[in-house]
Amino acid sequence: MALKNSALIFLLTLISFNSVKAKIALPELMAKQAINNIRFLSQDGKFTYYQKRSGSLLFSTNYKVQEMIKGDIGTQYTLFASPARKKIIILQNQNFNNFYSLRAKEKIYLVNYGESVPRELGMGMSPTLLLNDNWLSYYDPYTKILYFENTTNSALKFSIKLNNRINPYFLPQVLMSDDNTVYYTDLSENGSFGVLEFKRNTAKSEIIFKAQSVMMKAEICLHNENLVMATFGIHGSNIGSSIAKSNLPIKDFAKRETIYKSDLNDLGHLVCDFDKSNIAFIKNTGSVNNPSFDIVDLNFTTKSLTQLSEMKTINNIINMDGTLLTEEKGKYFIVKGEVDFKNVDTLKAKPDAVKKTQSTTKEKEEVEKDLEDE
Repeated sequence: MALKNSALIFLLTLISFNSVKAKIALPELMAKQAINNIRFLSQDGKFTYYQKRSGSLLFSTNYKVQEMIKGDIGTQYTLFASPARKKIIILQNQNFNNFYSLRAKEKIYLVNYGESVPRELGMGMSPTLLLNDNWLSYYDPYTKILYFENTTNSALKFSIKLNNRINPYFLPQVLMSDDNTVYYTDLSENGSFGVLEFKRNTAKSEIIFKAQSVMMKAEICLHNENLVMATFGIHGSNIGSSIAKSNLPIKDFAKRETIYKSDLNDLGHLVCDFDKSNIAFIKNTGSVNNPSFDIVDLNFTTKSLTQLSEMKTINNIINMDGTLLTEEKGKYFIVKGEVDFKNVDTLKAKPDAVKKTQSTTKEKEEVEKDLEDE
């Protein structure tokens, strides 16, 4: 009897050990300065964009700090970049703490990747870098117009008027497969999602996909030479989830290939630009009545899934210059990425330059303190 009990205890201990070992523990994002101030960290750690309580956006590199944009106290900044690493979009919200609106337009700036001289573009929402950073788009929720501008020649511009008349909080997703072709999402008169193809040479849009139910949302992204579209059921519907791909240029979108399907409603939030082999998204890893949400990788070739987290409550994914992050309870965690931002030091001074470096570091700290006190 004692032998049986010992065997049972050993088996339970082994199962418990394996369960603990199988747990996916994501490392927390740590850096040399407060995470809540950082707005963008380069993958190699050579430069940082961050904001201060004074309302300024600063650029830090090589032990030097520069003030890029100045705003009122409490001003918040959001930065967007793409794997092309040519440009960075900056959103400035000067009313972050006193005007709460899901439709609030923000001031939009553009800056060269790794540089500190921004150019003001206009007011809008949901900016996106397109076509290898050669174009950008942003949305005006009041006029329901998508604006496009060339990032090197500001004289090249065009716009698309959305059809949506039913949902004032809808934000379109936008892609650009070549200089003449734009893909974007819109809503029909009854609120159903649609995906449209716009040709610049004709200034006309054509519907290539229309959702059969208003209880479905659609997401689009580009992965290599494919347009990827995902559909997800919403609000407790039993529609489920599906991800499909279609080779570019698209000849017949109805013949797209399904690479993933689930009876459960996933959250989605597709990330197609992190690596060449996989698409990341937030999947319902639980059940219909007891959903739990975690990040998974979908292999584009084998169609297999790899779970990347086990937090069960994830609702966001961020691709920050080649580091895949998620935010949970006020902390940021590294889902995929190998850079140790806390210990990385790309500024290796020569022995004879140590004193100069120490002096420059002191000057940097003084500049930051002056900006903080303003």
